[in-house]
Amino acid sequence: MANSHQQQSFAVLGIGKFGLALTMALLKANQDVLVVDSNEEVINDVAHLVTHAVIADATDEDELRDLDIGAFNHVFVTMGENVEGSIITTMLAKKIGAPDVTTRANNHNHRLVLEKIGADHVIEPEQDMARQLIFHQLHPNIVNYFNLSKDVSLGEVKVENPNFFNKSLGELDFCKNYNVNVIGIIHDGKLNQVPLATDIINPHDHITLIGSNEDVQKINETLQENK
Repeated sequence: MANSHQQQSFAVLGIGKFGLALTMALLKANQDVLVVDSNEEVINDVAHLVTHAVIADATDEDELRDLDIGAFNHVFVTMGENVEGSIITTMLAKKIGAPDVTTRANNHNHRLVLEKIGADHVIEPEQDMARQLIFHQLHPNIVNYFNLSKDVSLGEVKVENPNFFNKSLGELDFCKNYNVNVIGIIHDGKLNQVPLATDIINPHDHITLIGSNEDVQKINETLQENK
C-alpha cells in the first residue's frame, strides 16, 4: 500500500524540542530521516532512532553540500532560538538546491525575513497552534493533525462512518480509493503500527493516515459521515 508519499526523504537541521518532536512524527510515518546538529550529545541521543544522524554545523555551506542537502525532498530548519543560524541555514539550503525548505520562526519579524530569503514554508509555533486549534474545531473528528511538509499531512482520524465498520484494509483500499496510506490503527487504546491488508477496522477505531493535505481532509469528512 505504498505510494509516492512513502518514498520521500526528510532532513531535520537542529534538534531542540521542536526538531525532536518533528523527527518522531516523521519516524512514526515510516519516513527516511536525516538529523543534523552540532551538539554531539544530542546526536548520540537520537542516532539509534533515525536513518542517519550527523554531527555538523548547518550554517557551514561546505558541510551542507557534503550532506547533499539539495537532494532531500523536504528540509526542516528547526534551530529554536538561534535566529541568525536559522536564517543562514535556510539561505544555504535554498542556494544548494533543496526544493522544499520549512523553517521555524520565533516571531513575526523572523518570519518576514525567512519568507524574504526564500523559505518555502515558515512555522511560527504560537500562530500555528492557534490555527491548529481552529482546525480541530472545524474538523472535530481529526484527533491529531501534523503537516509533514507544505503539501503532505499526517492525520489521526476517528472512524464514525458505518460503511467502513468491520471491513478489512484490503477491502477498503484507502490508497486506490482515497489516495492516502493507512500507517496505523488504534483499537481499544492499542496501536497496530504495521497494519496488514487483512486487518479489520472496527467501529470508532482511530486510524493514522498520510497523504496530501487535501486528501487527508477529504477522507476525514468521509469517515465522519454517519449514515
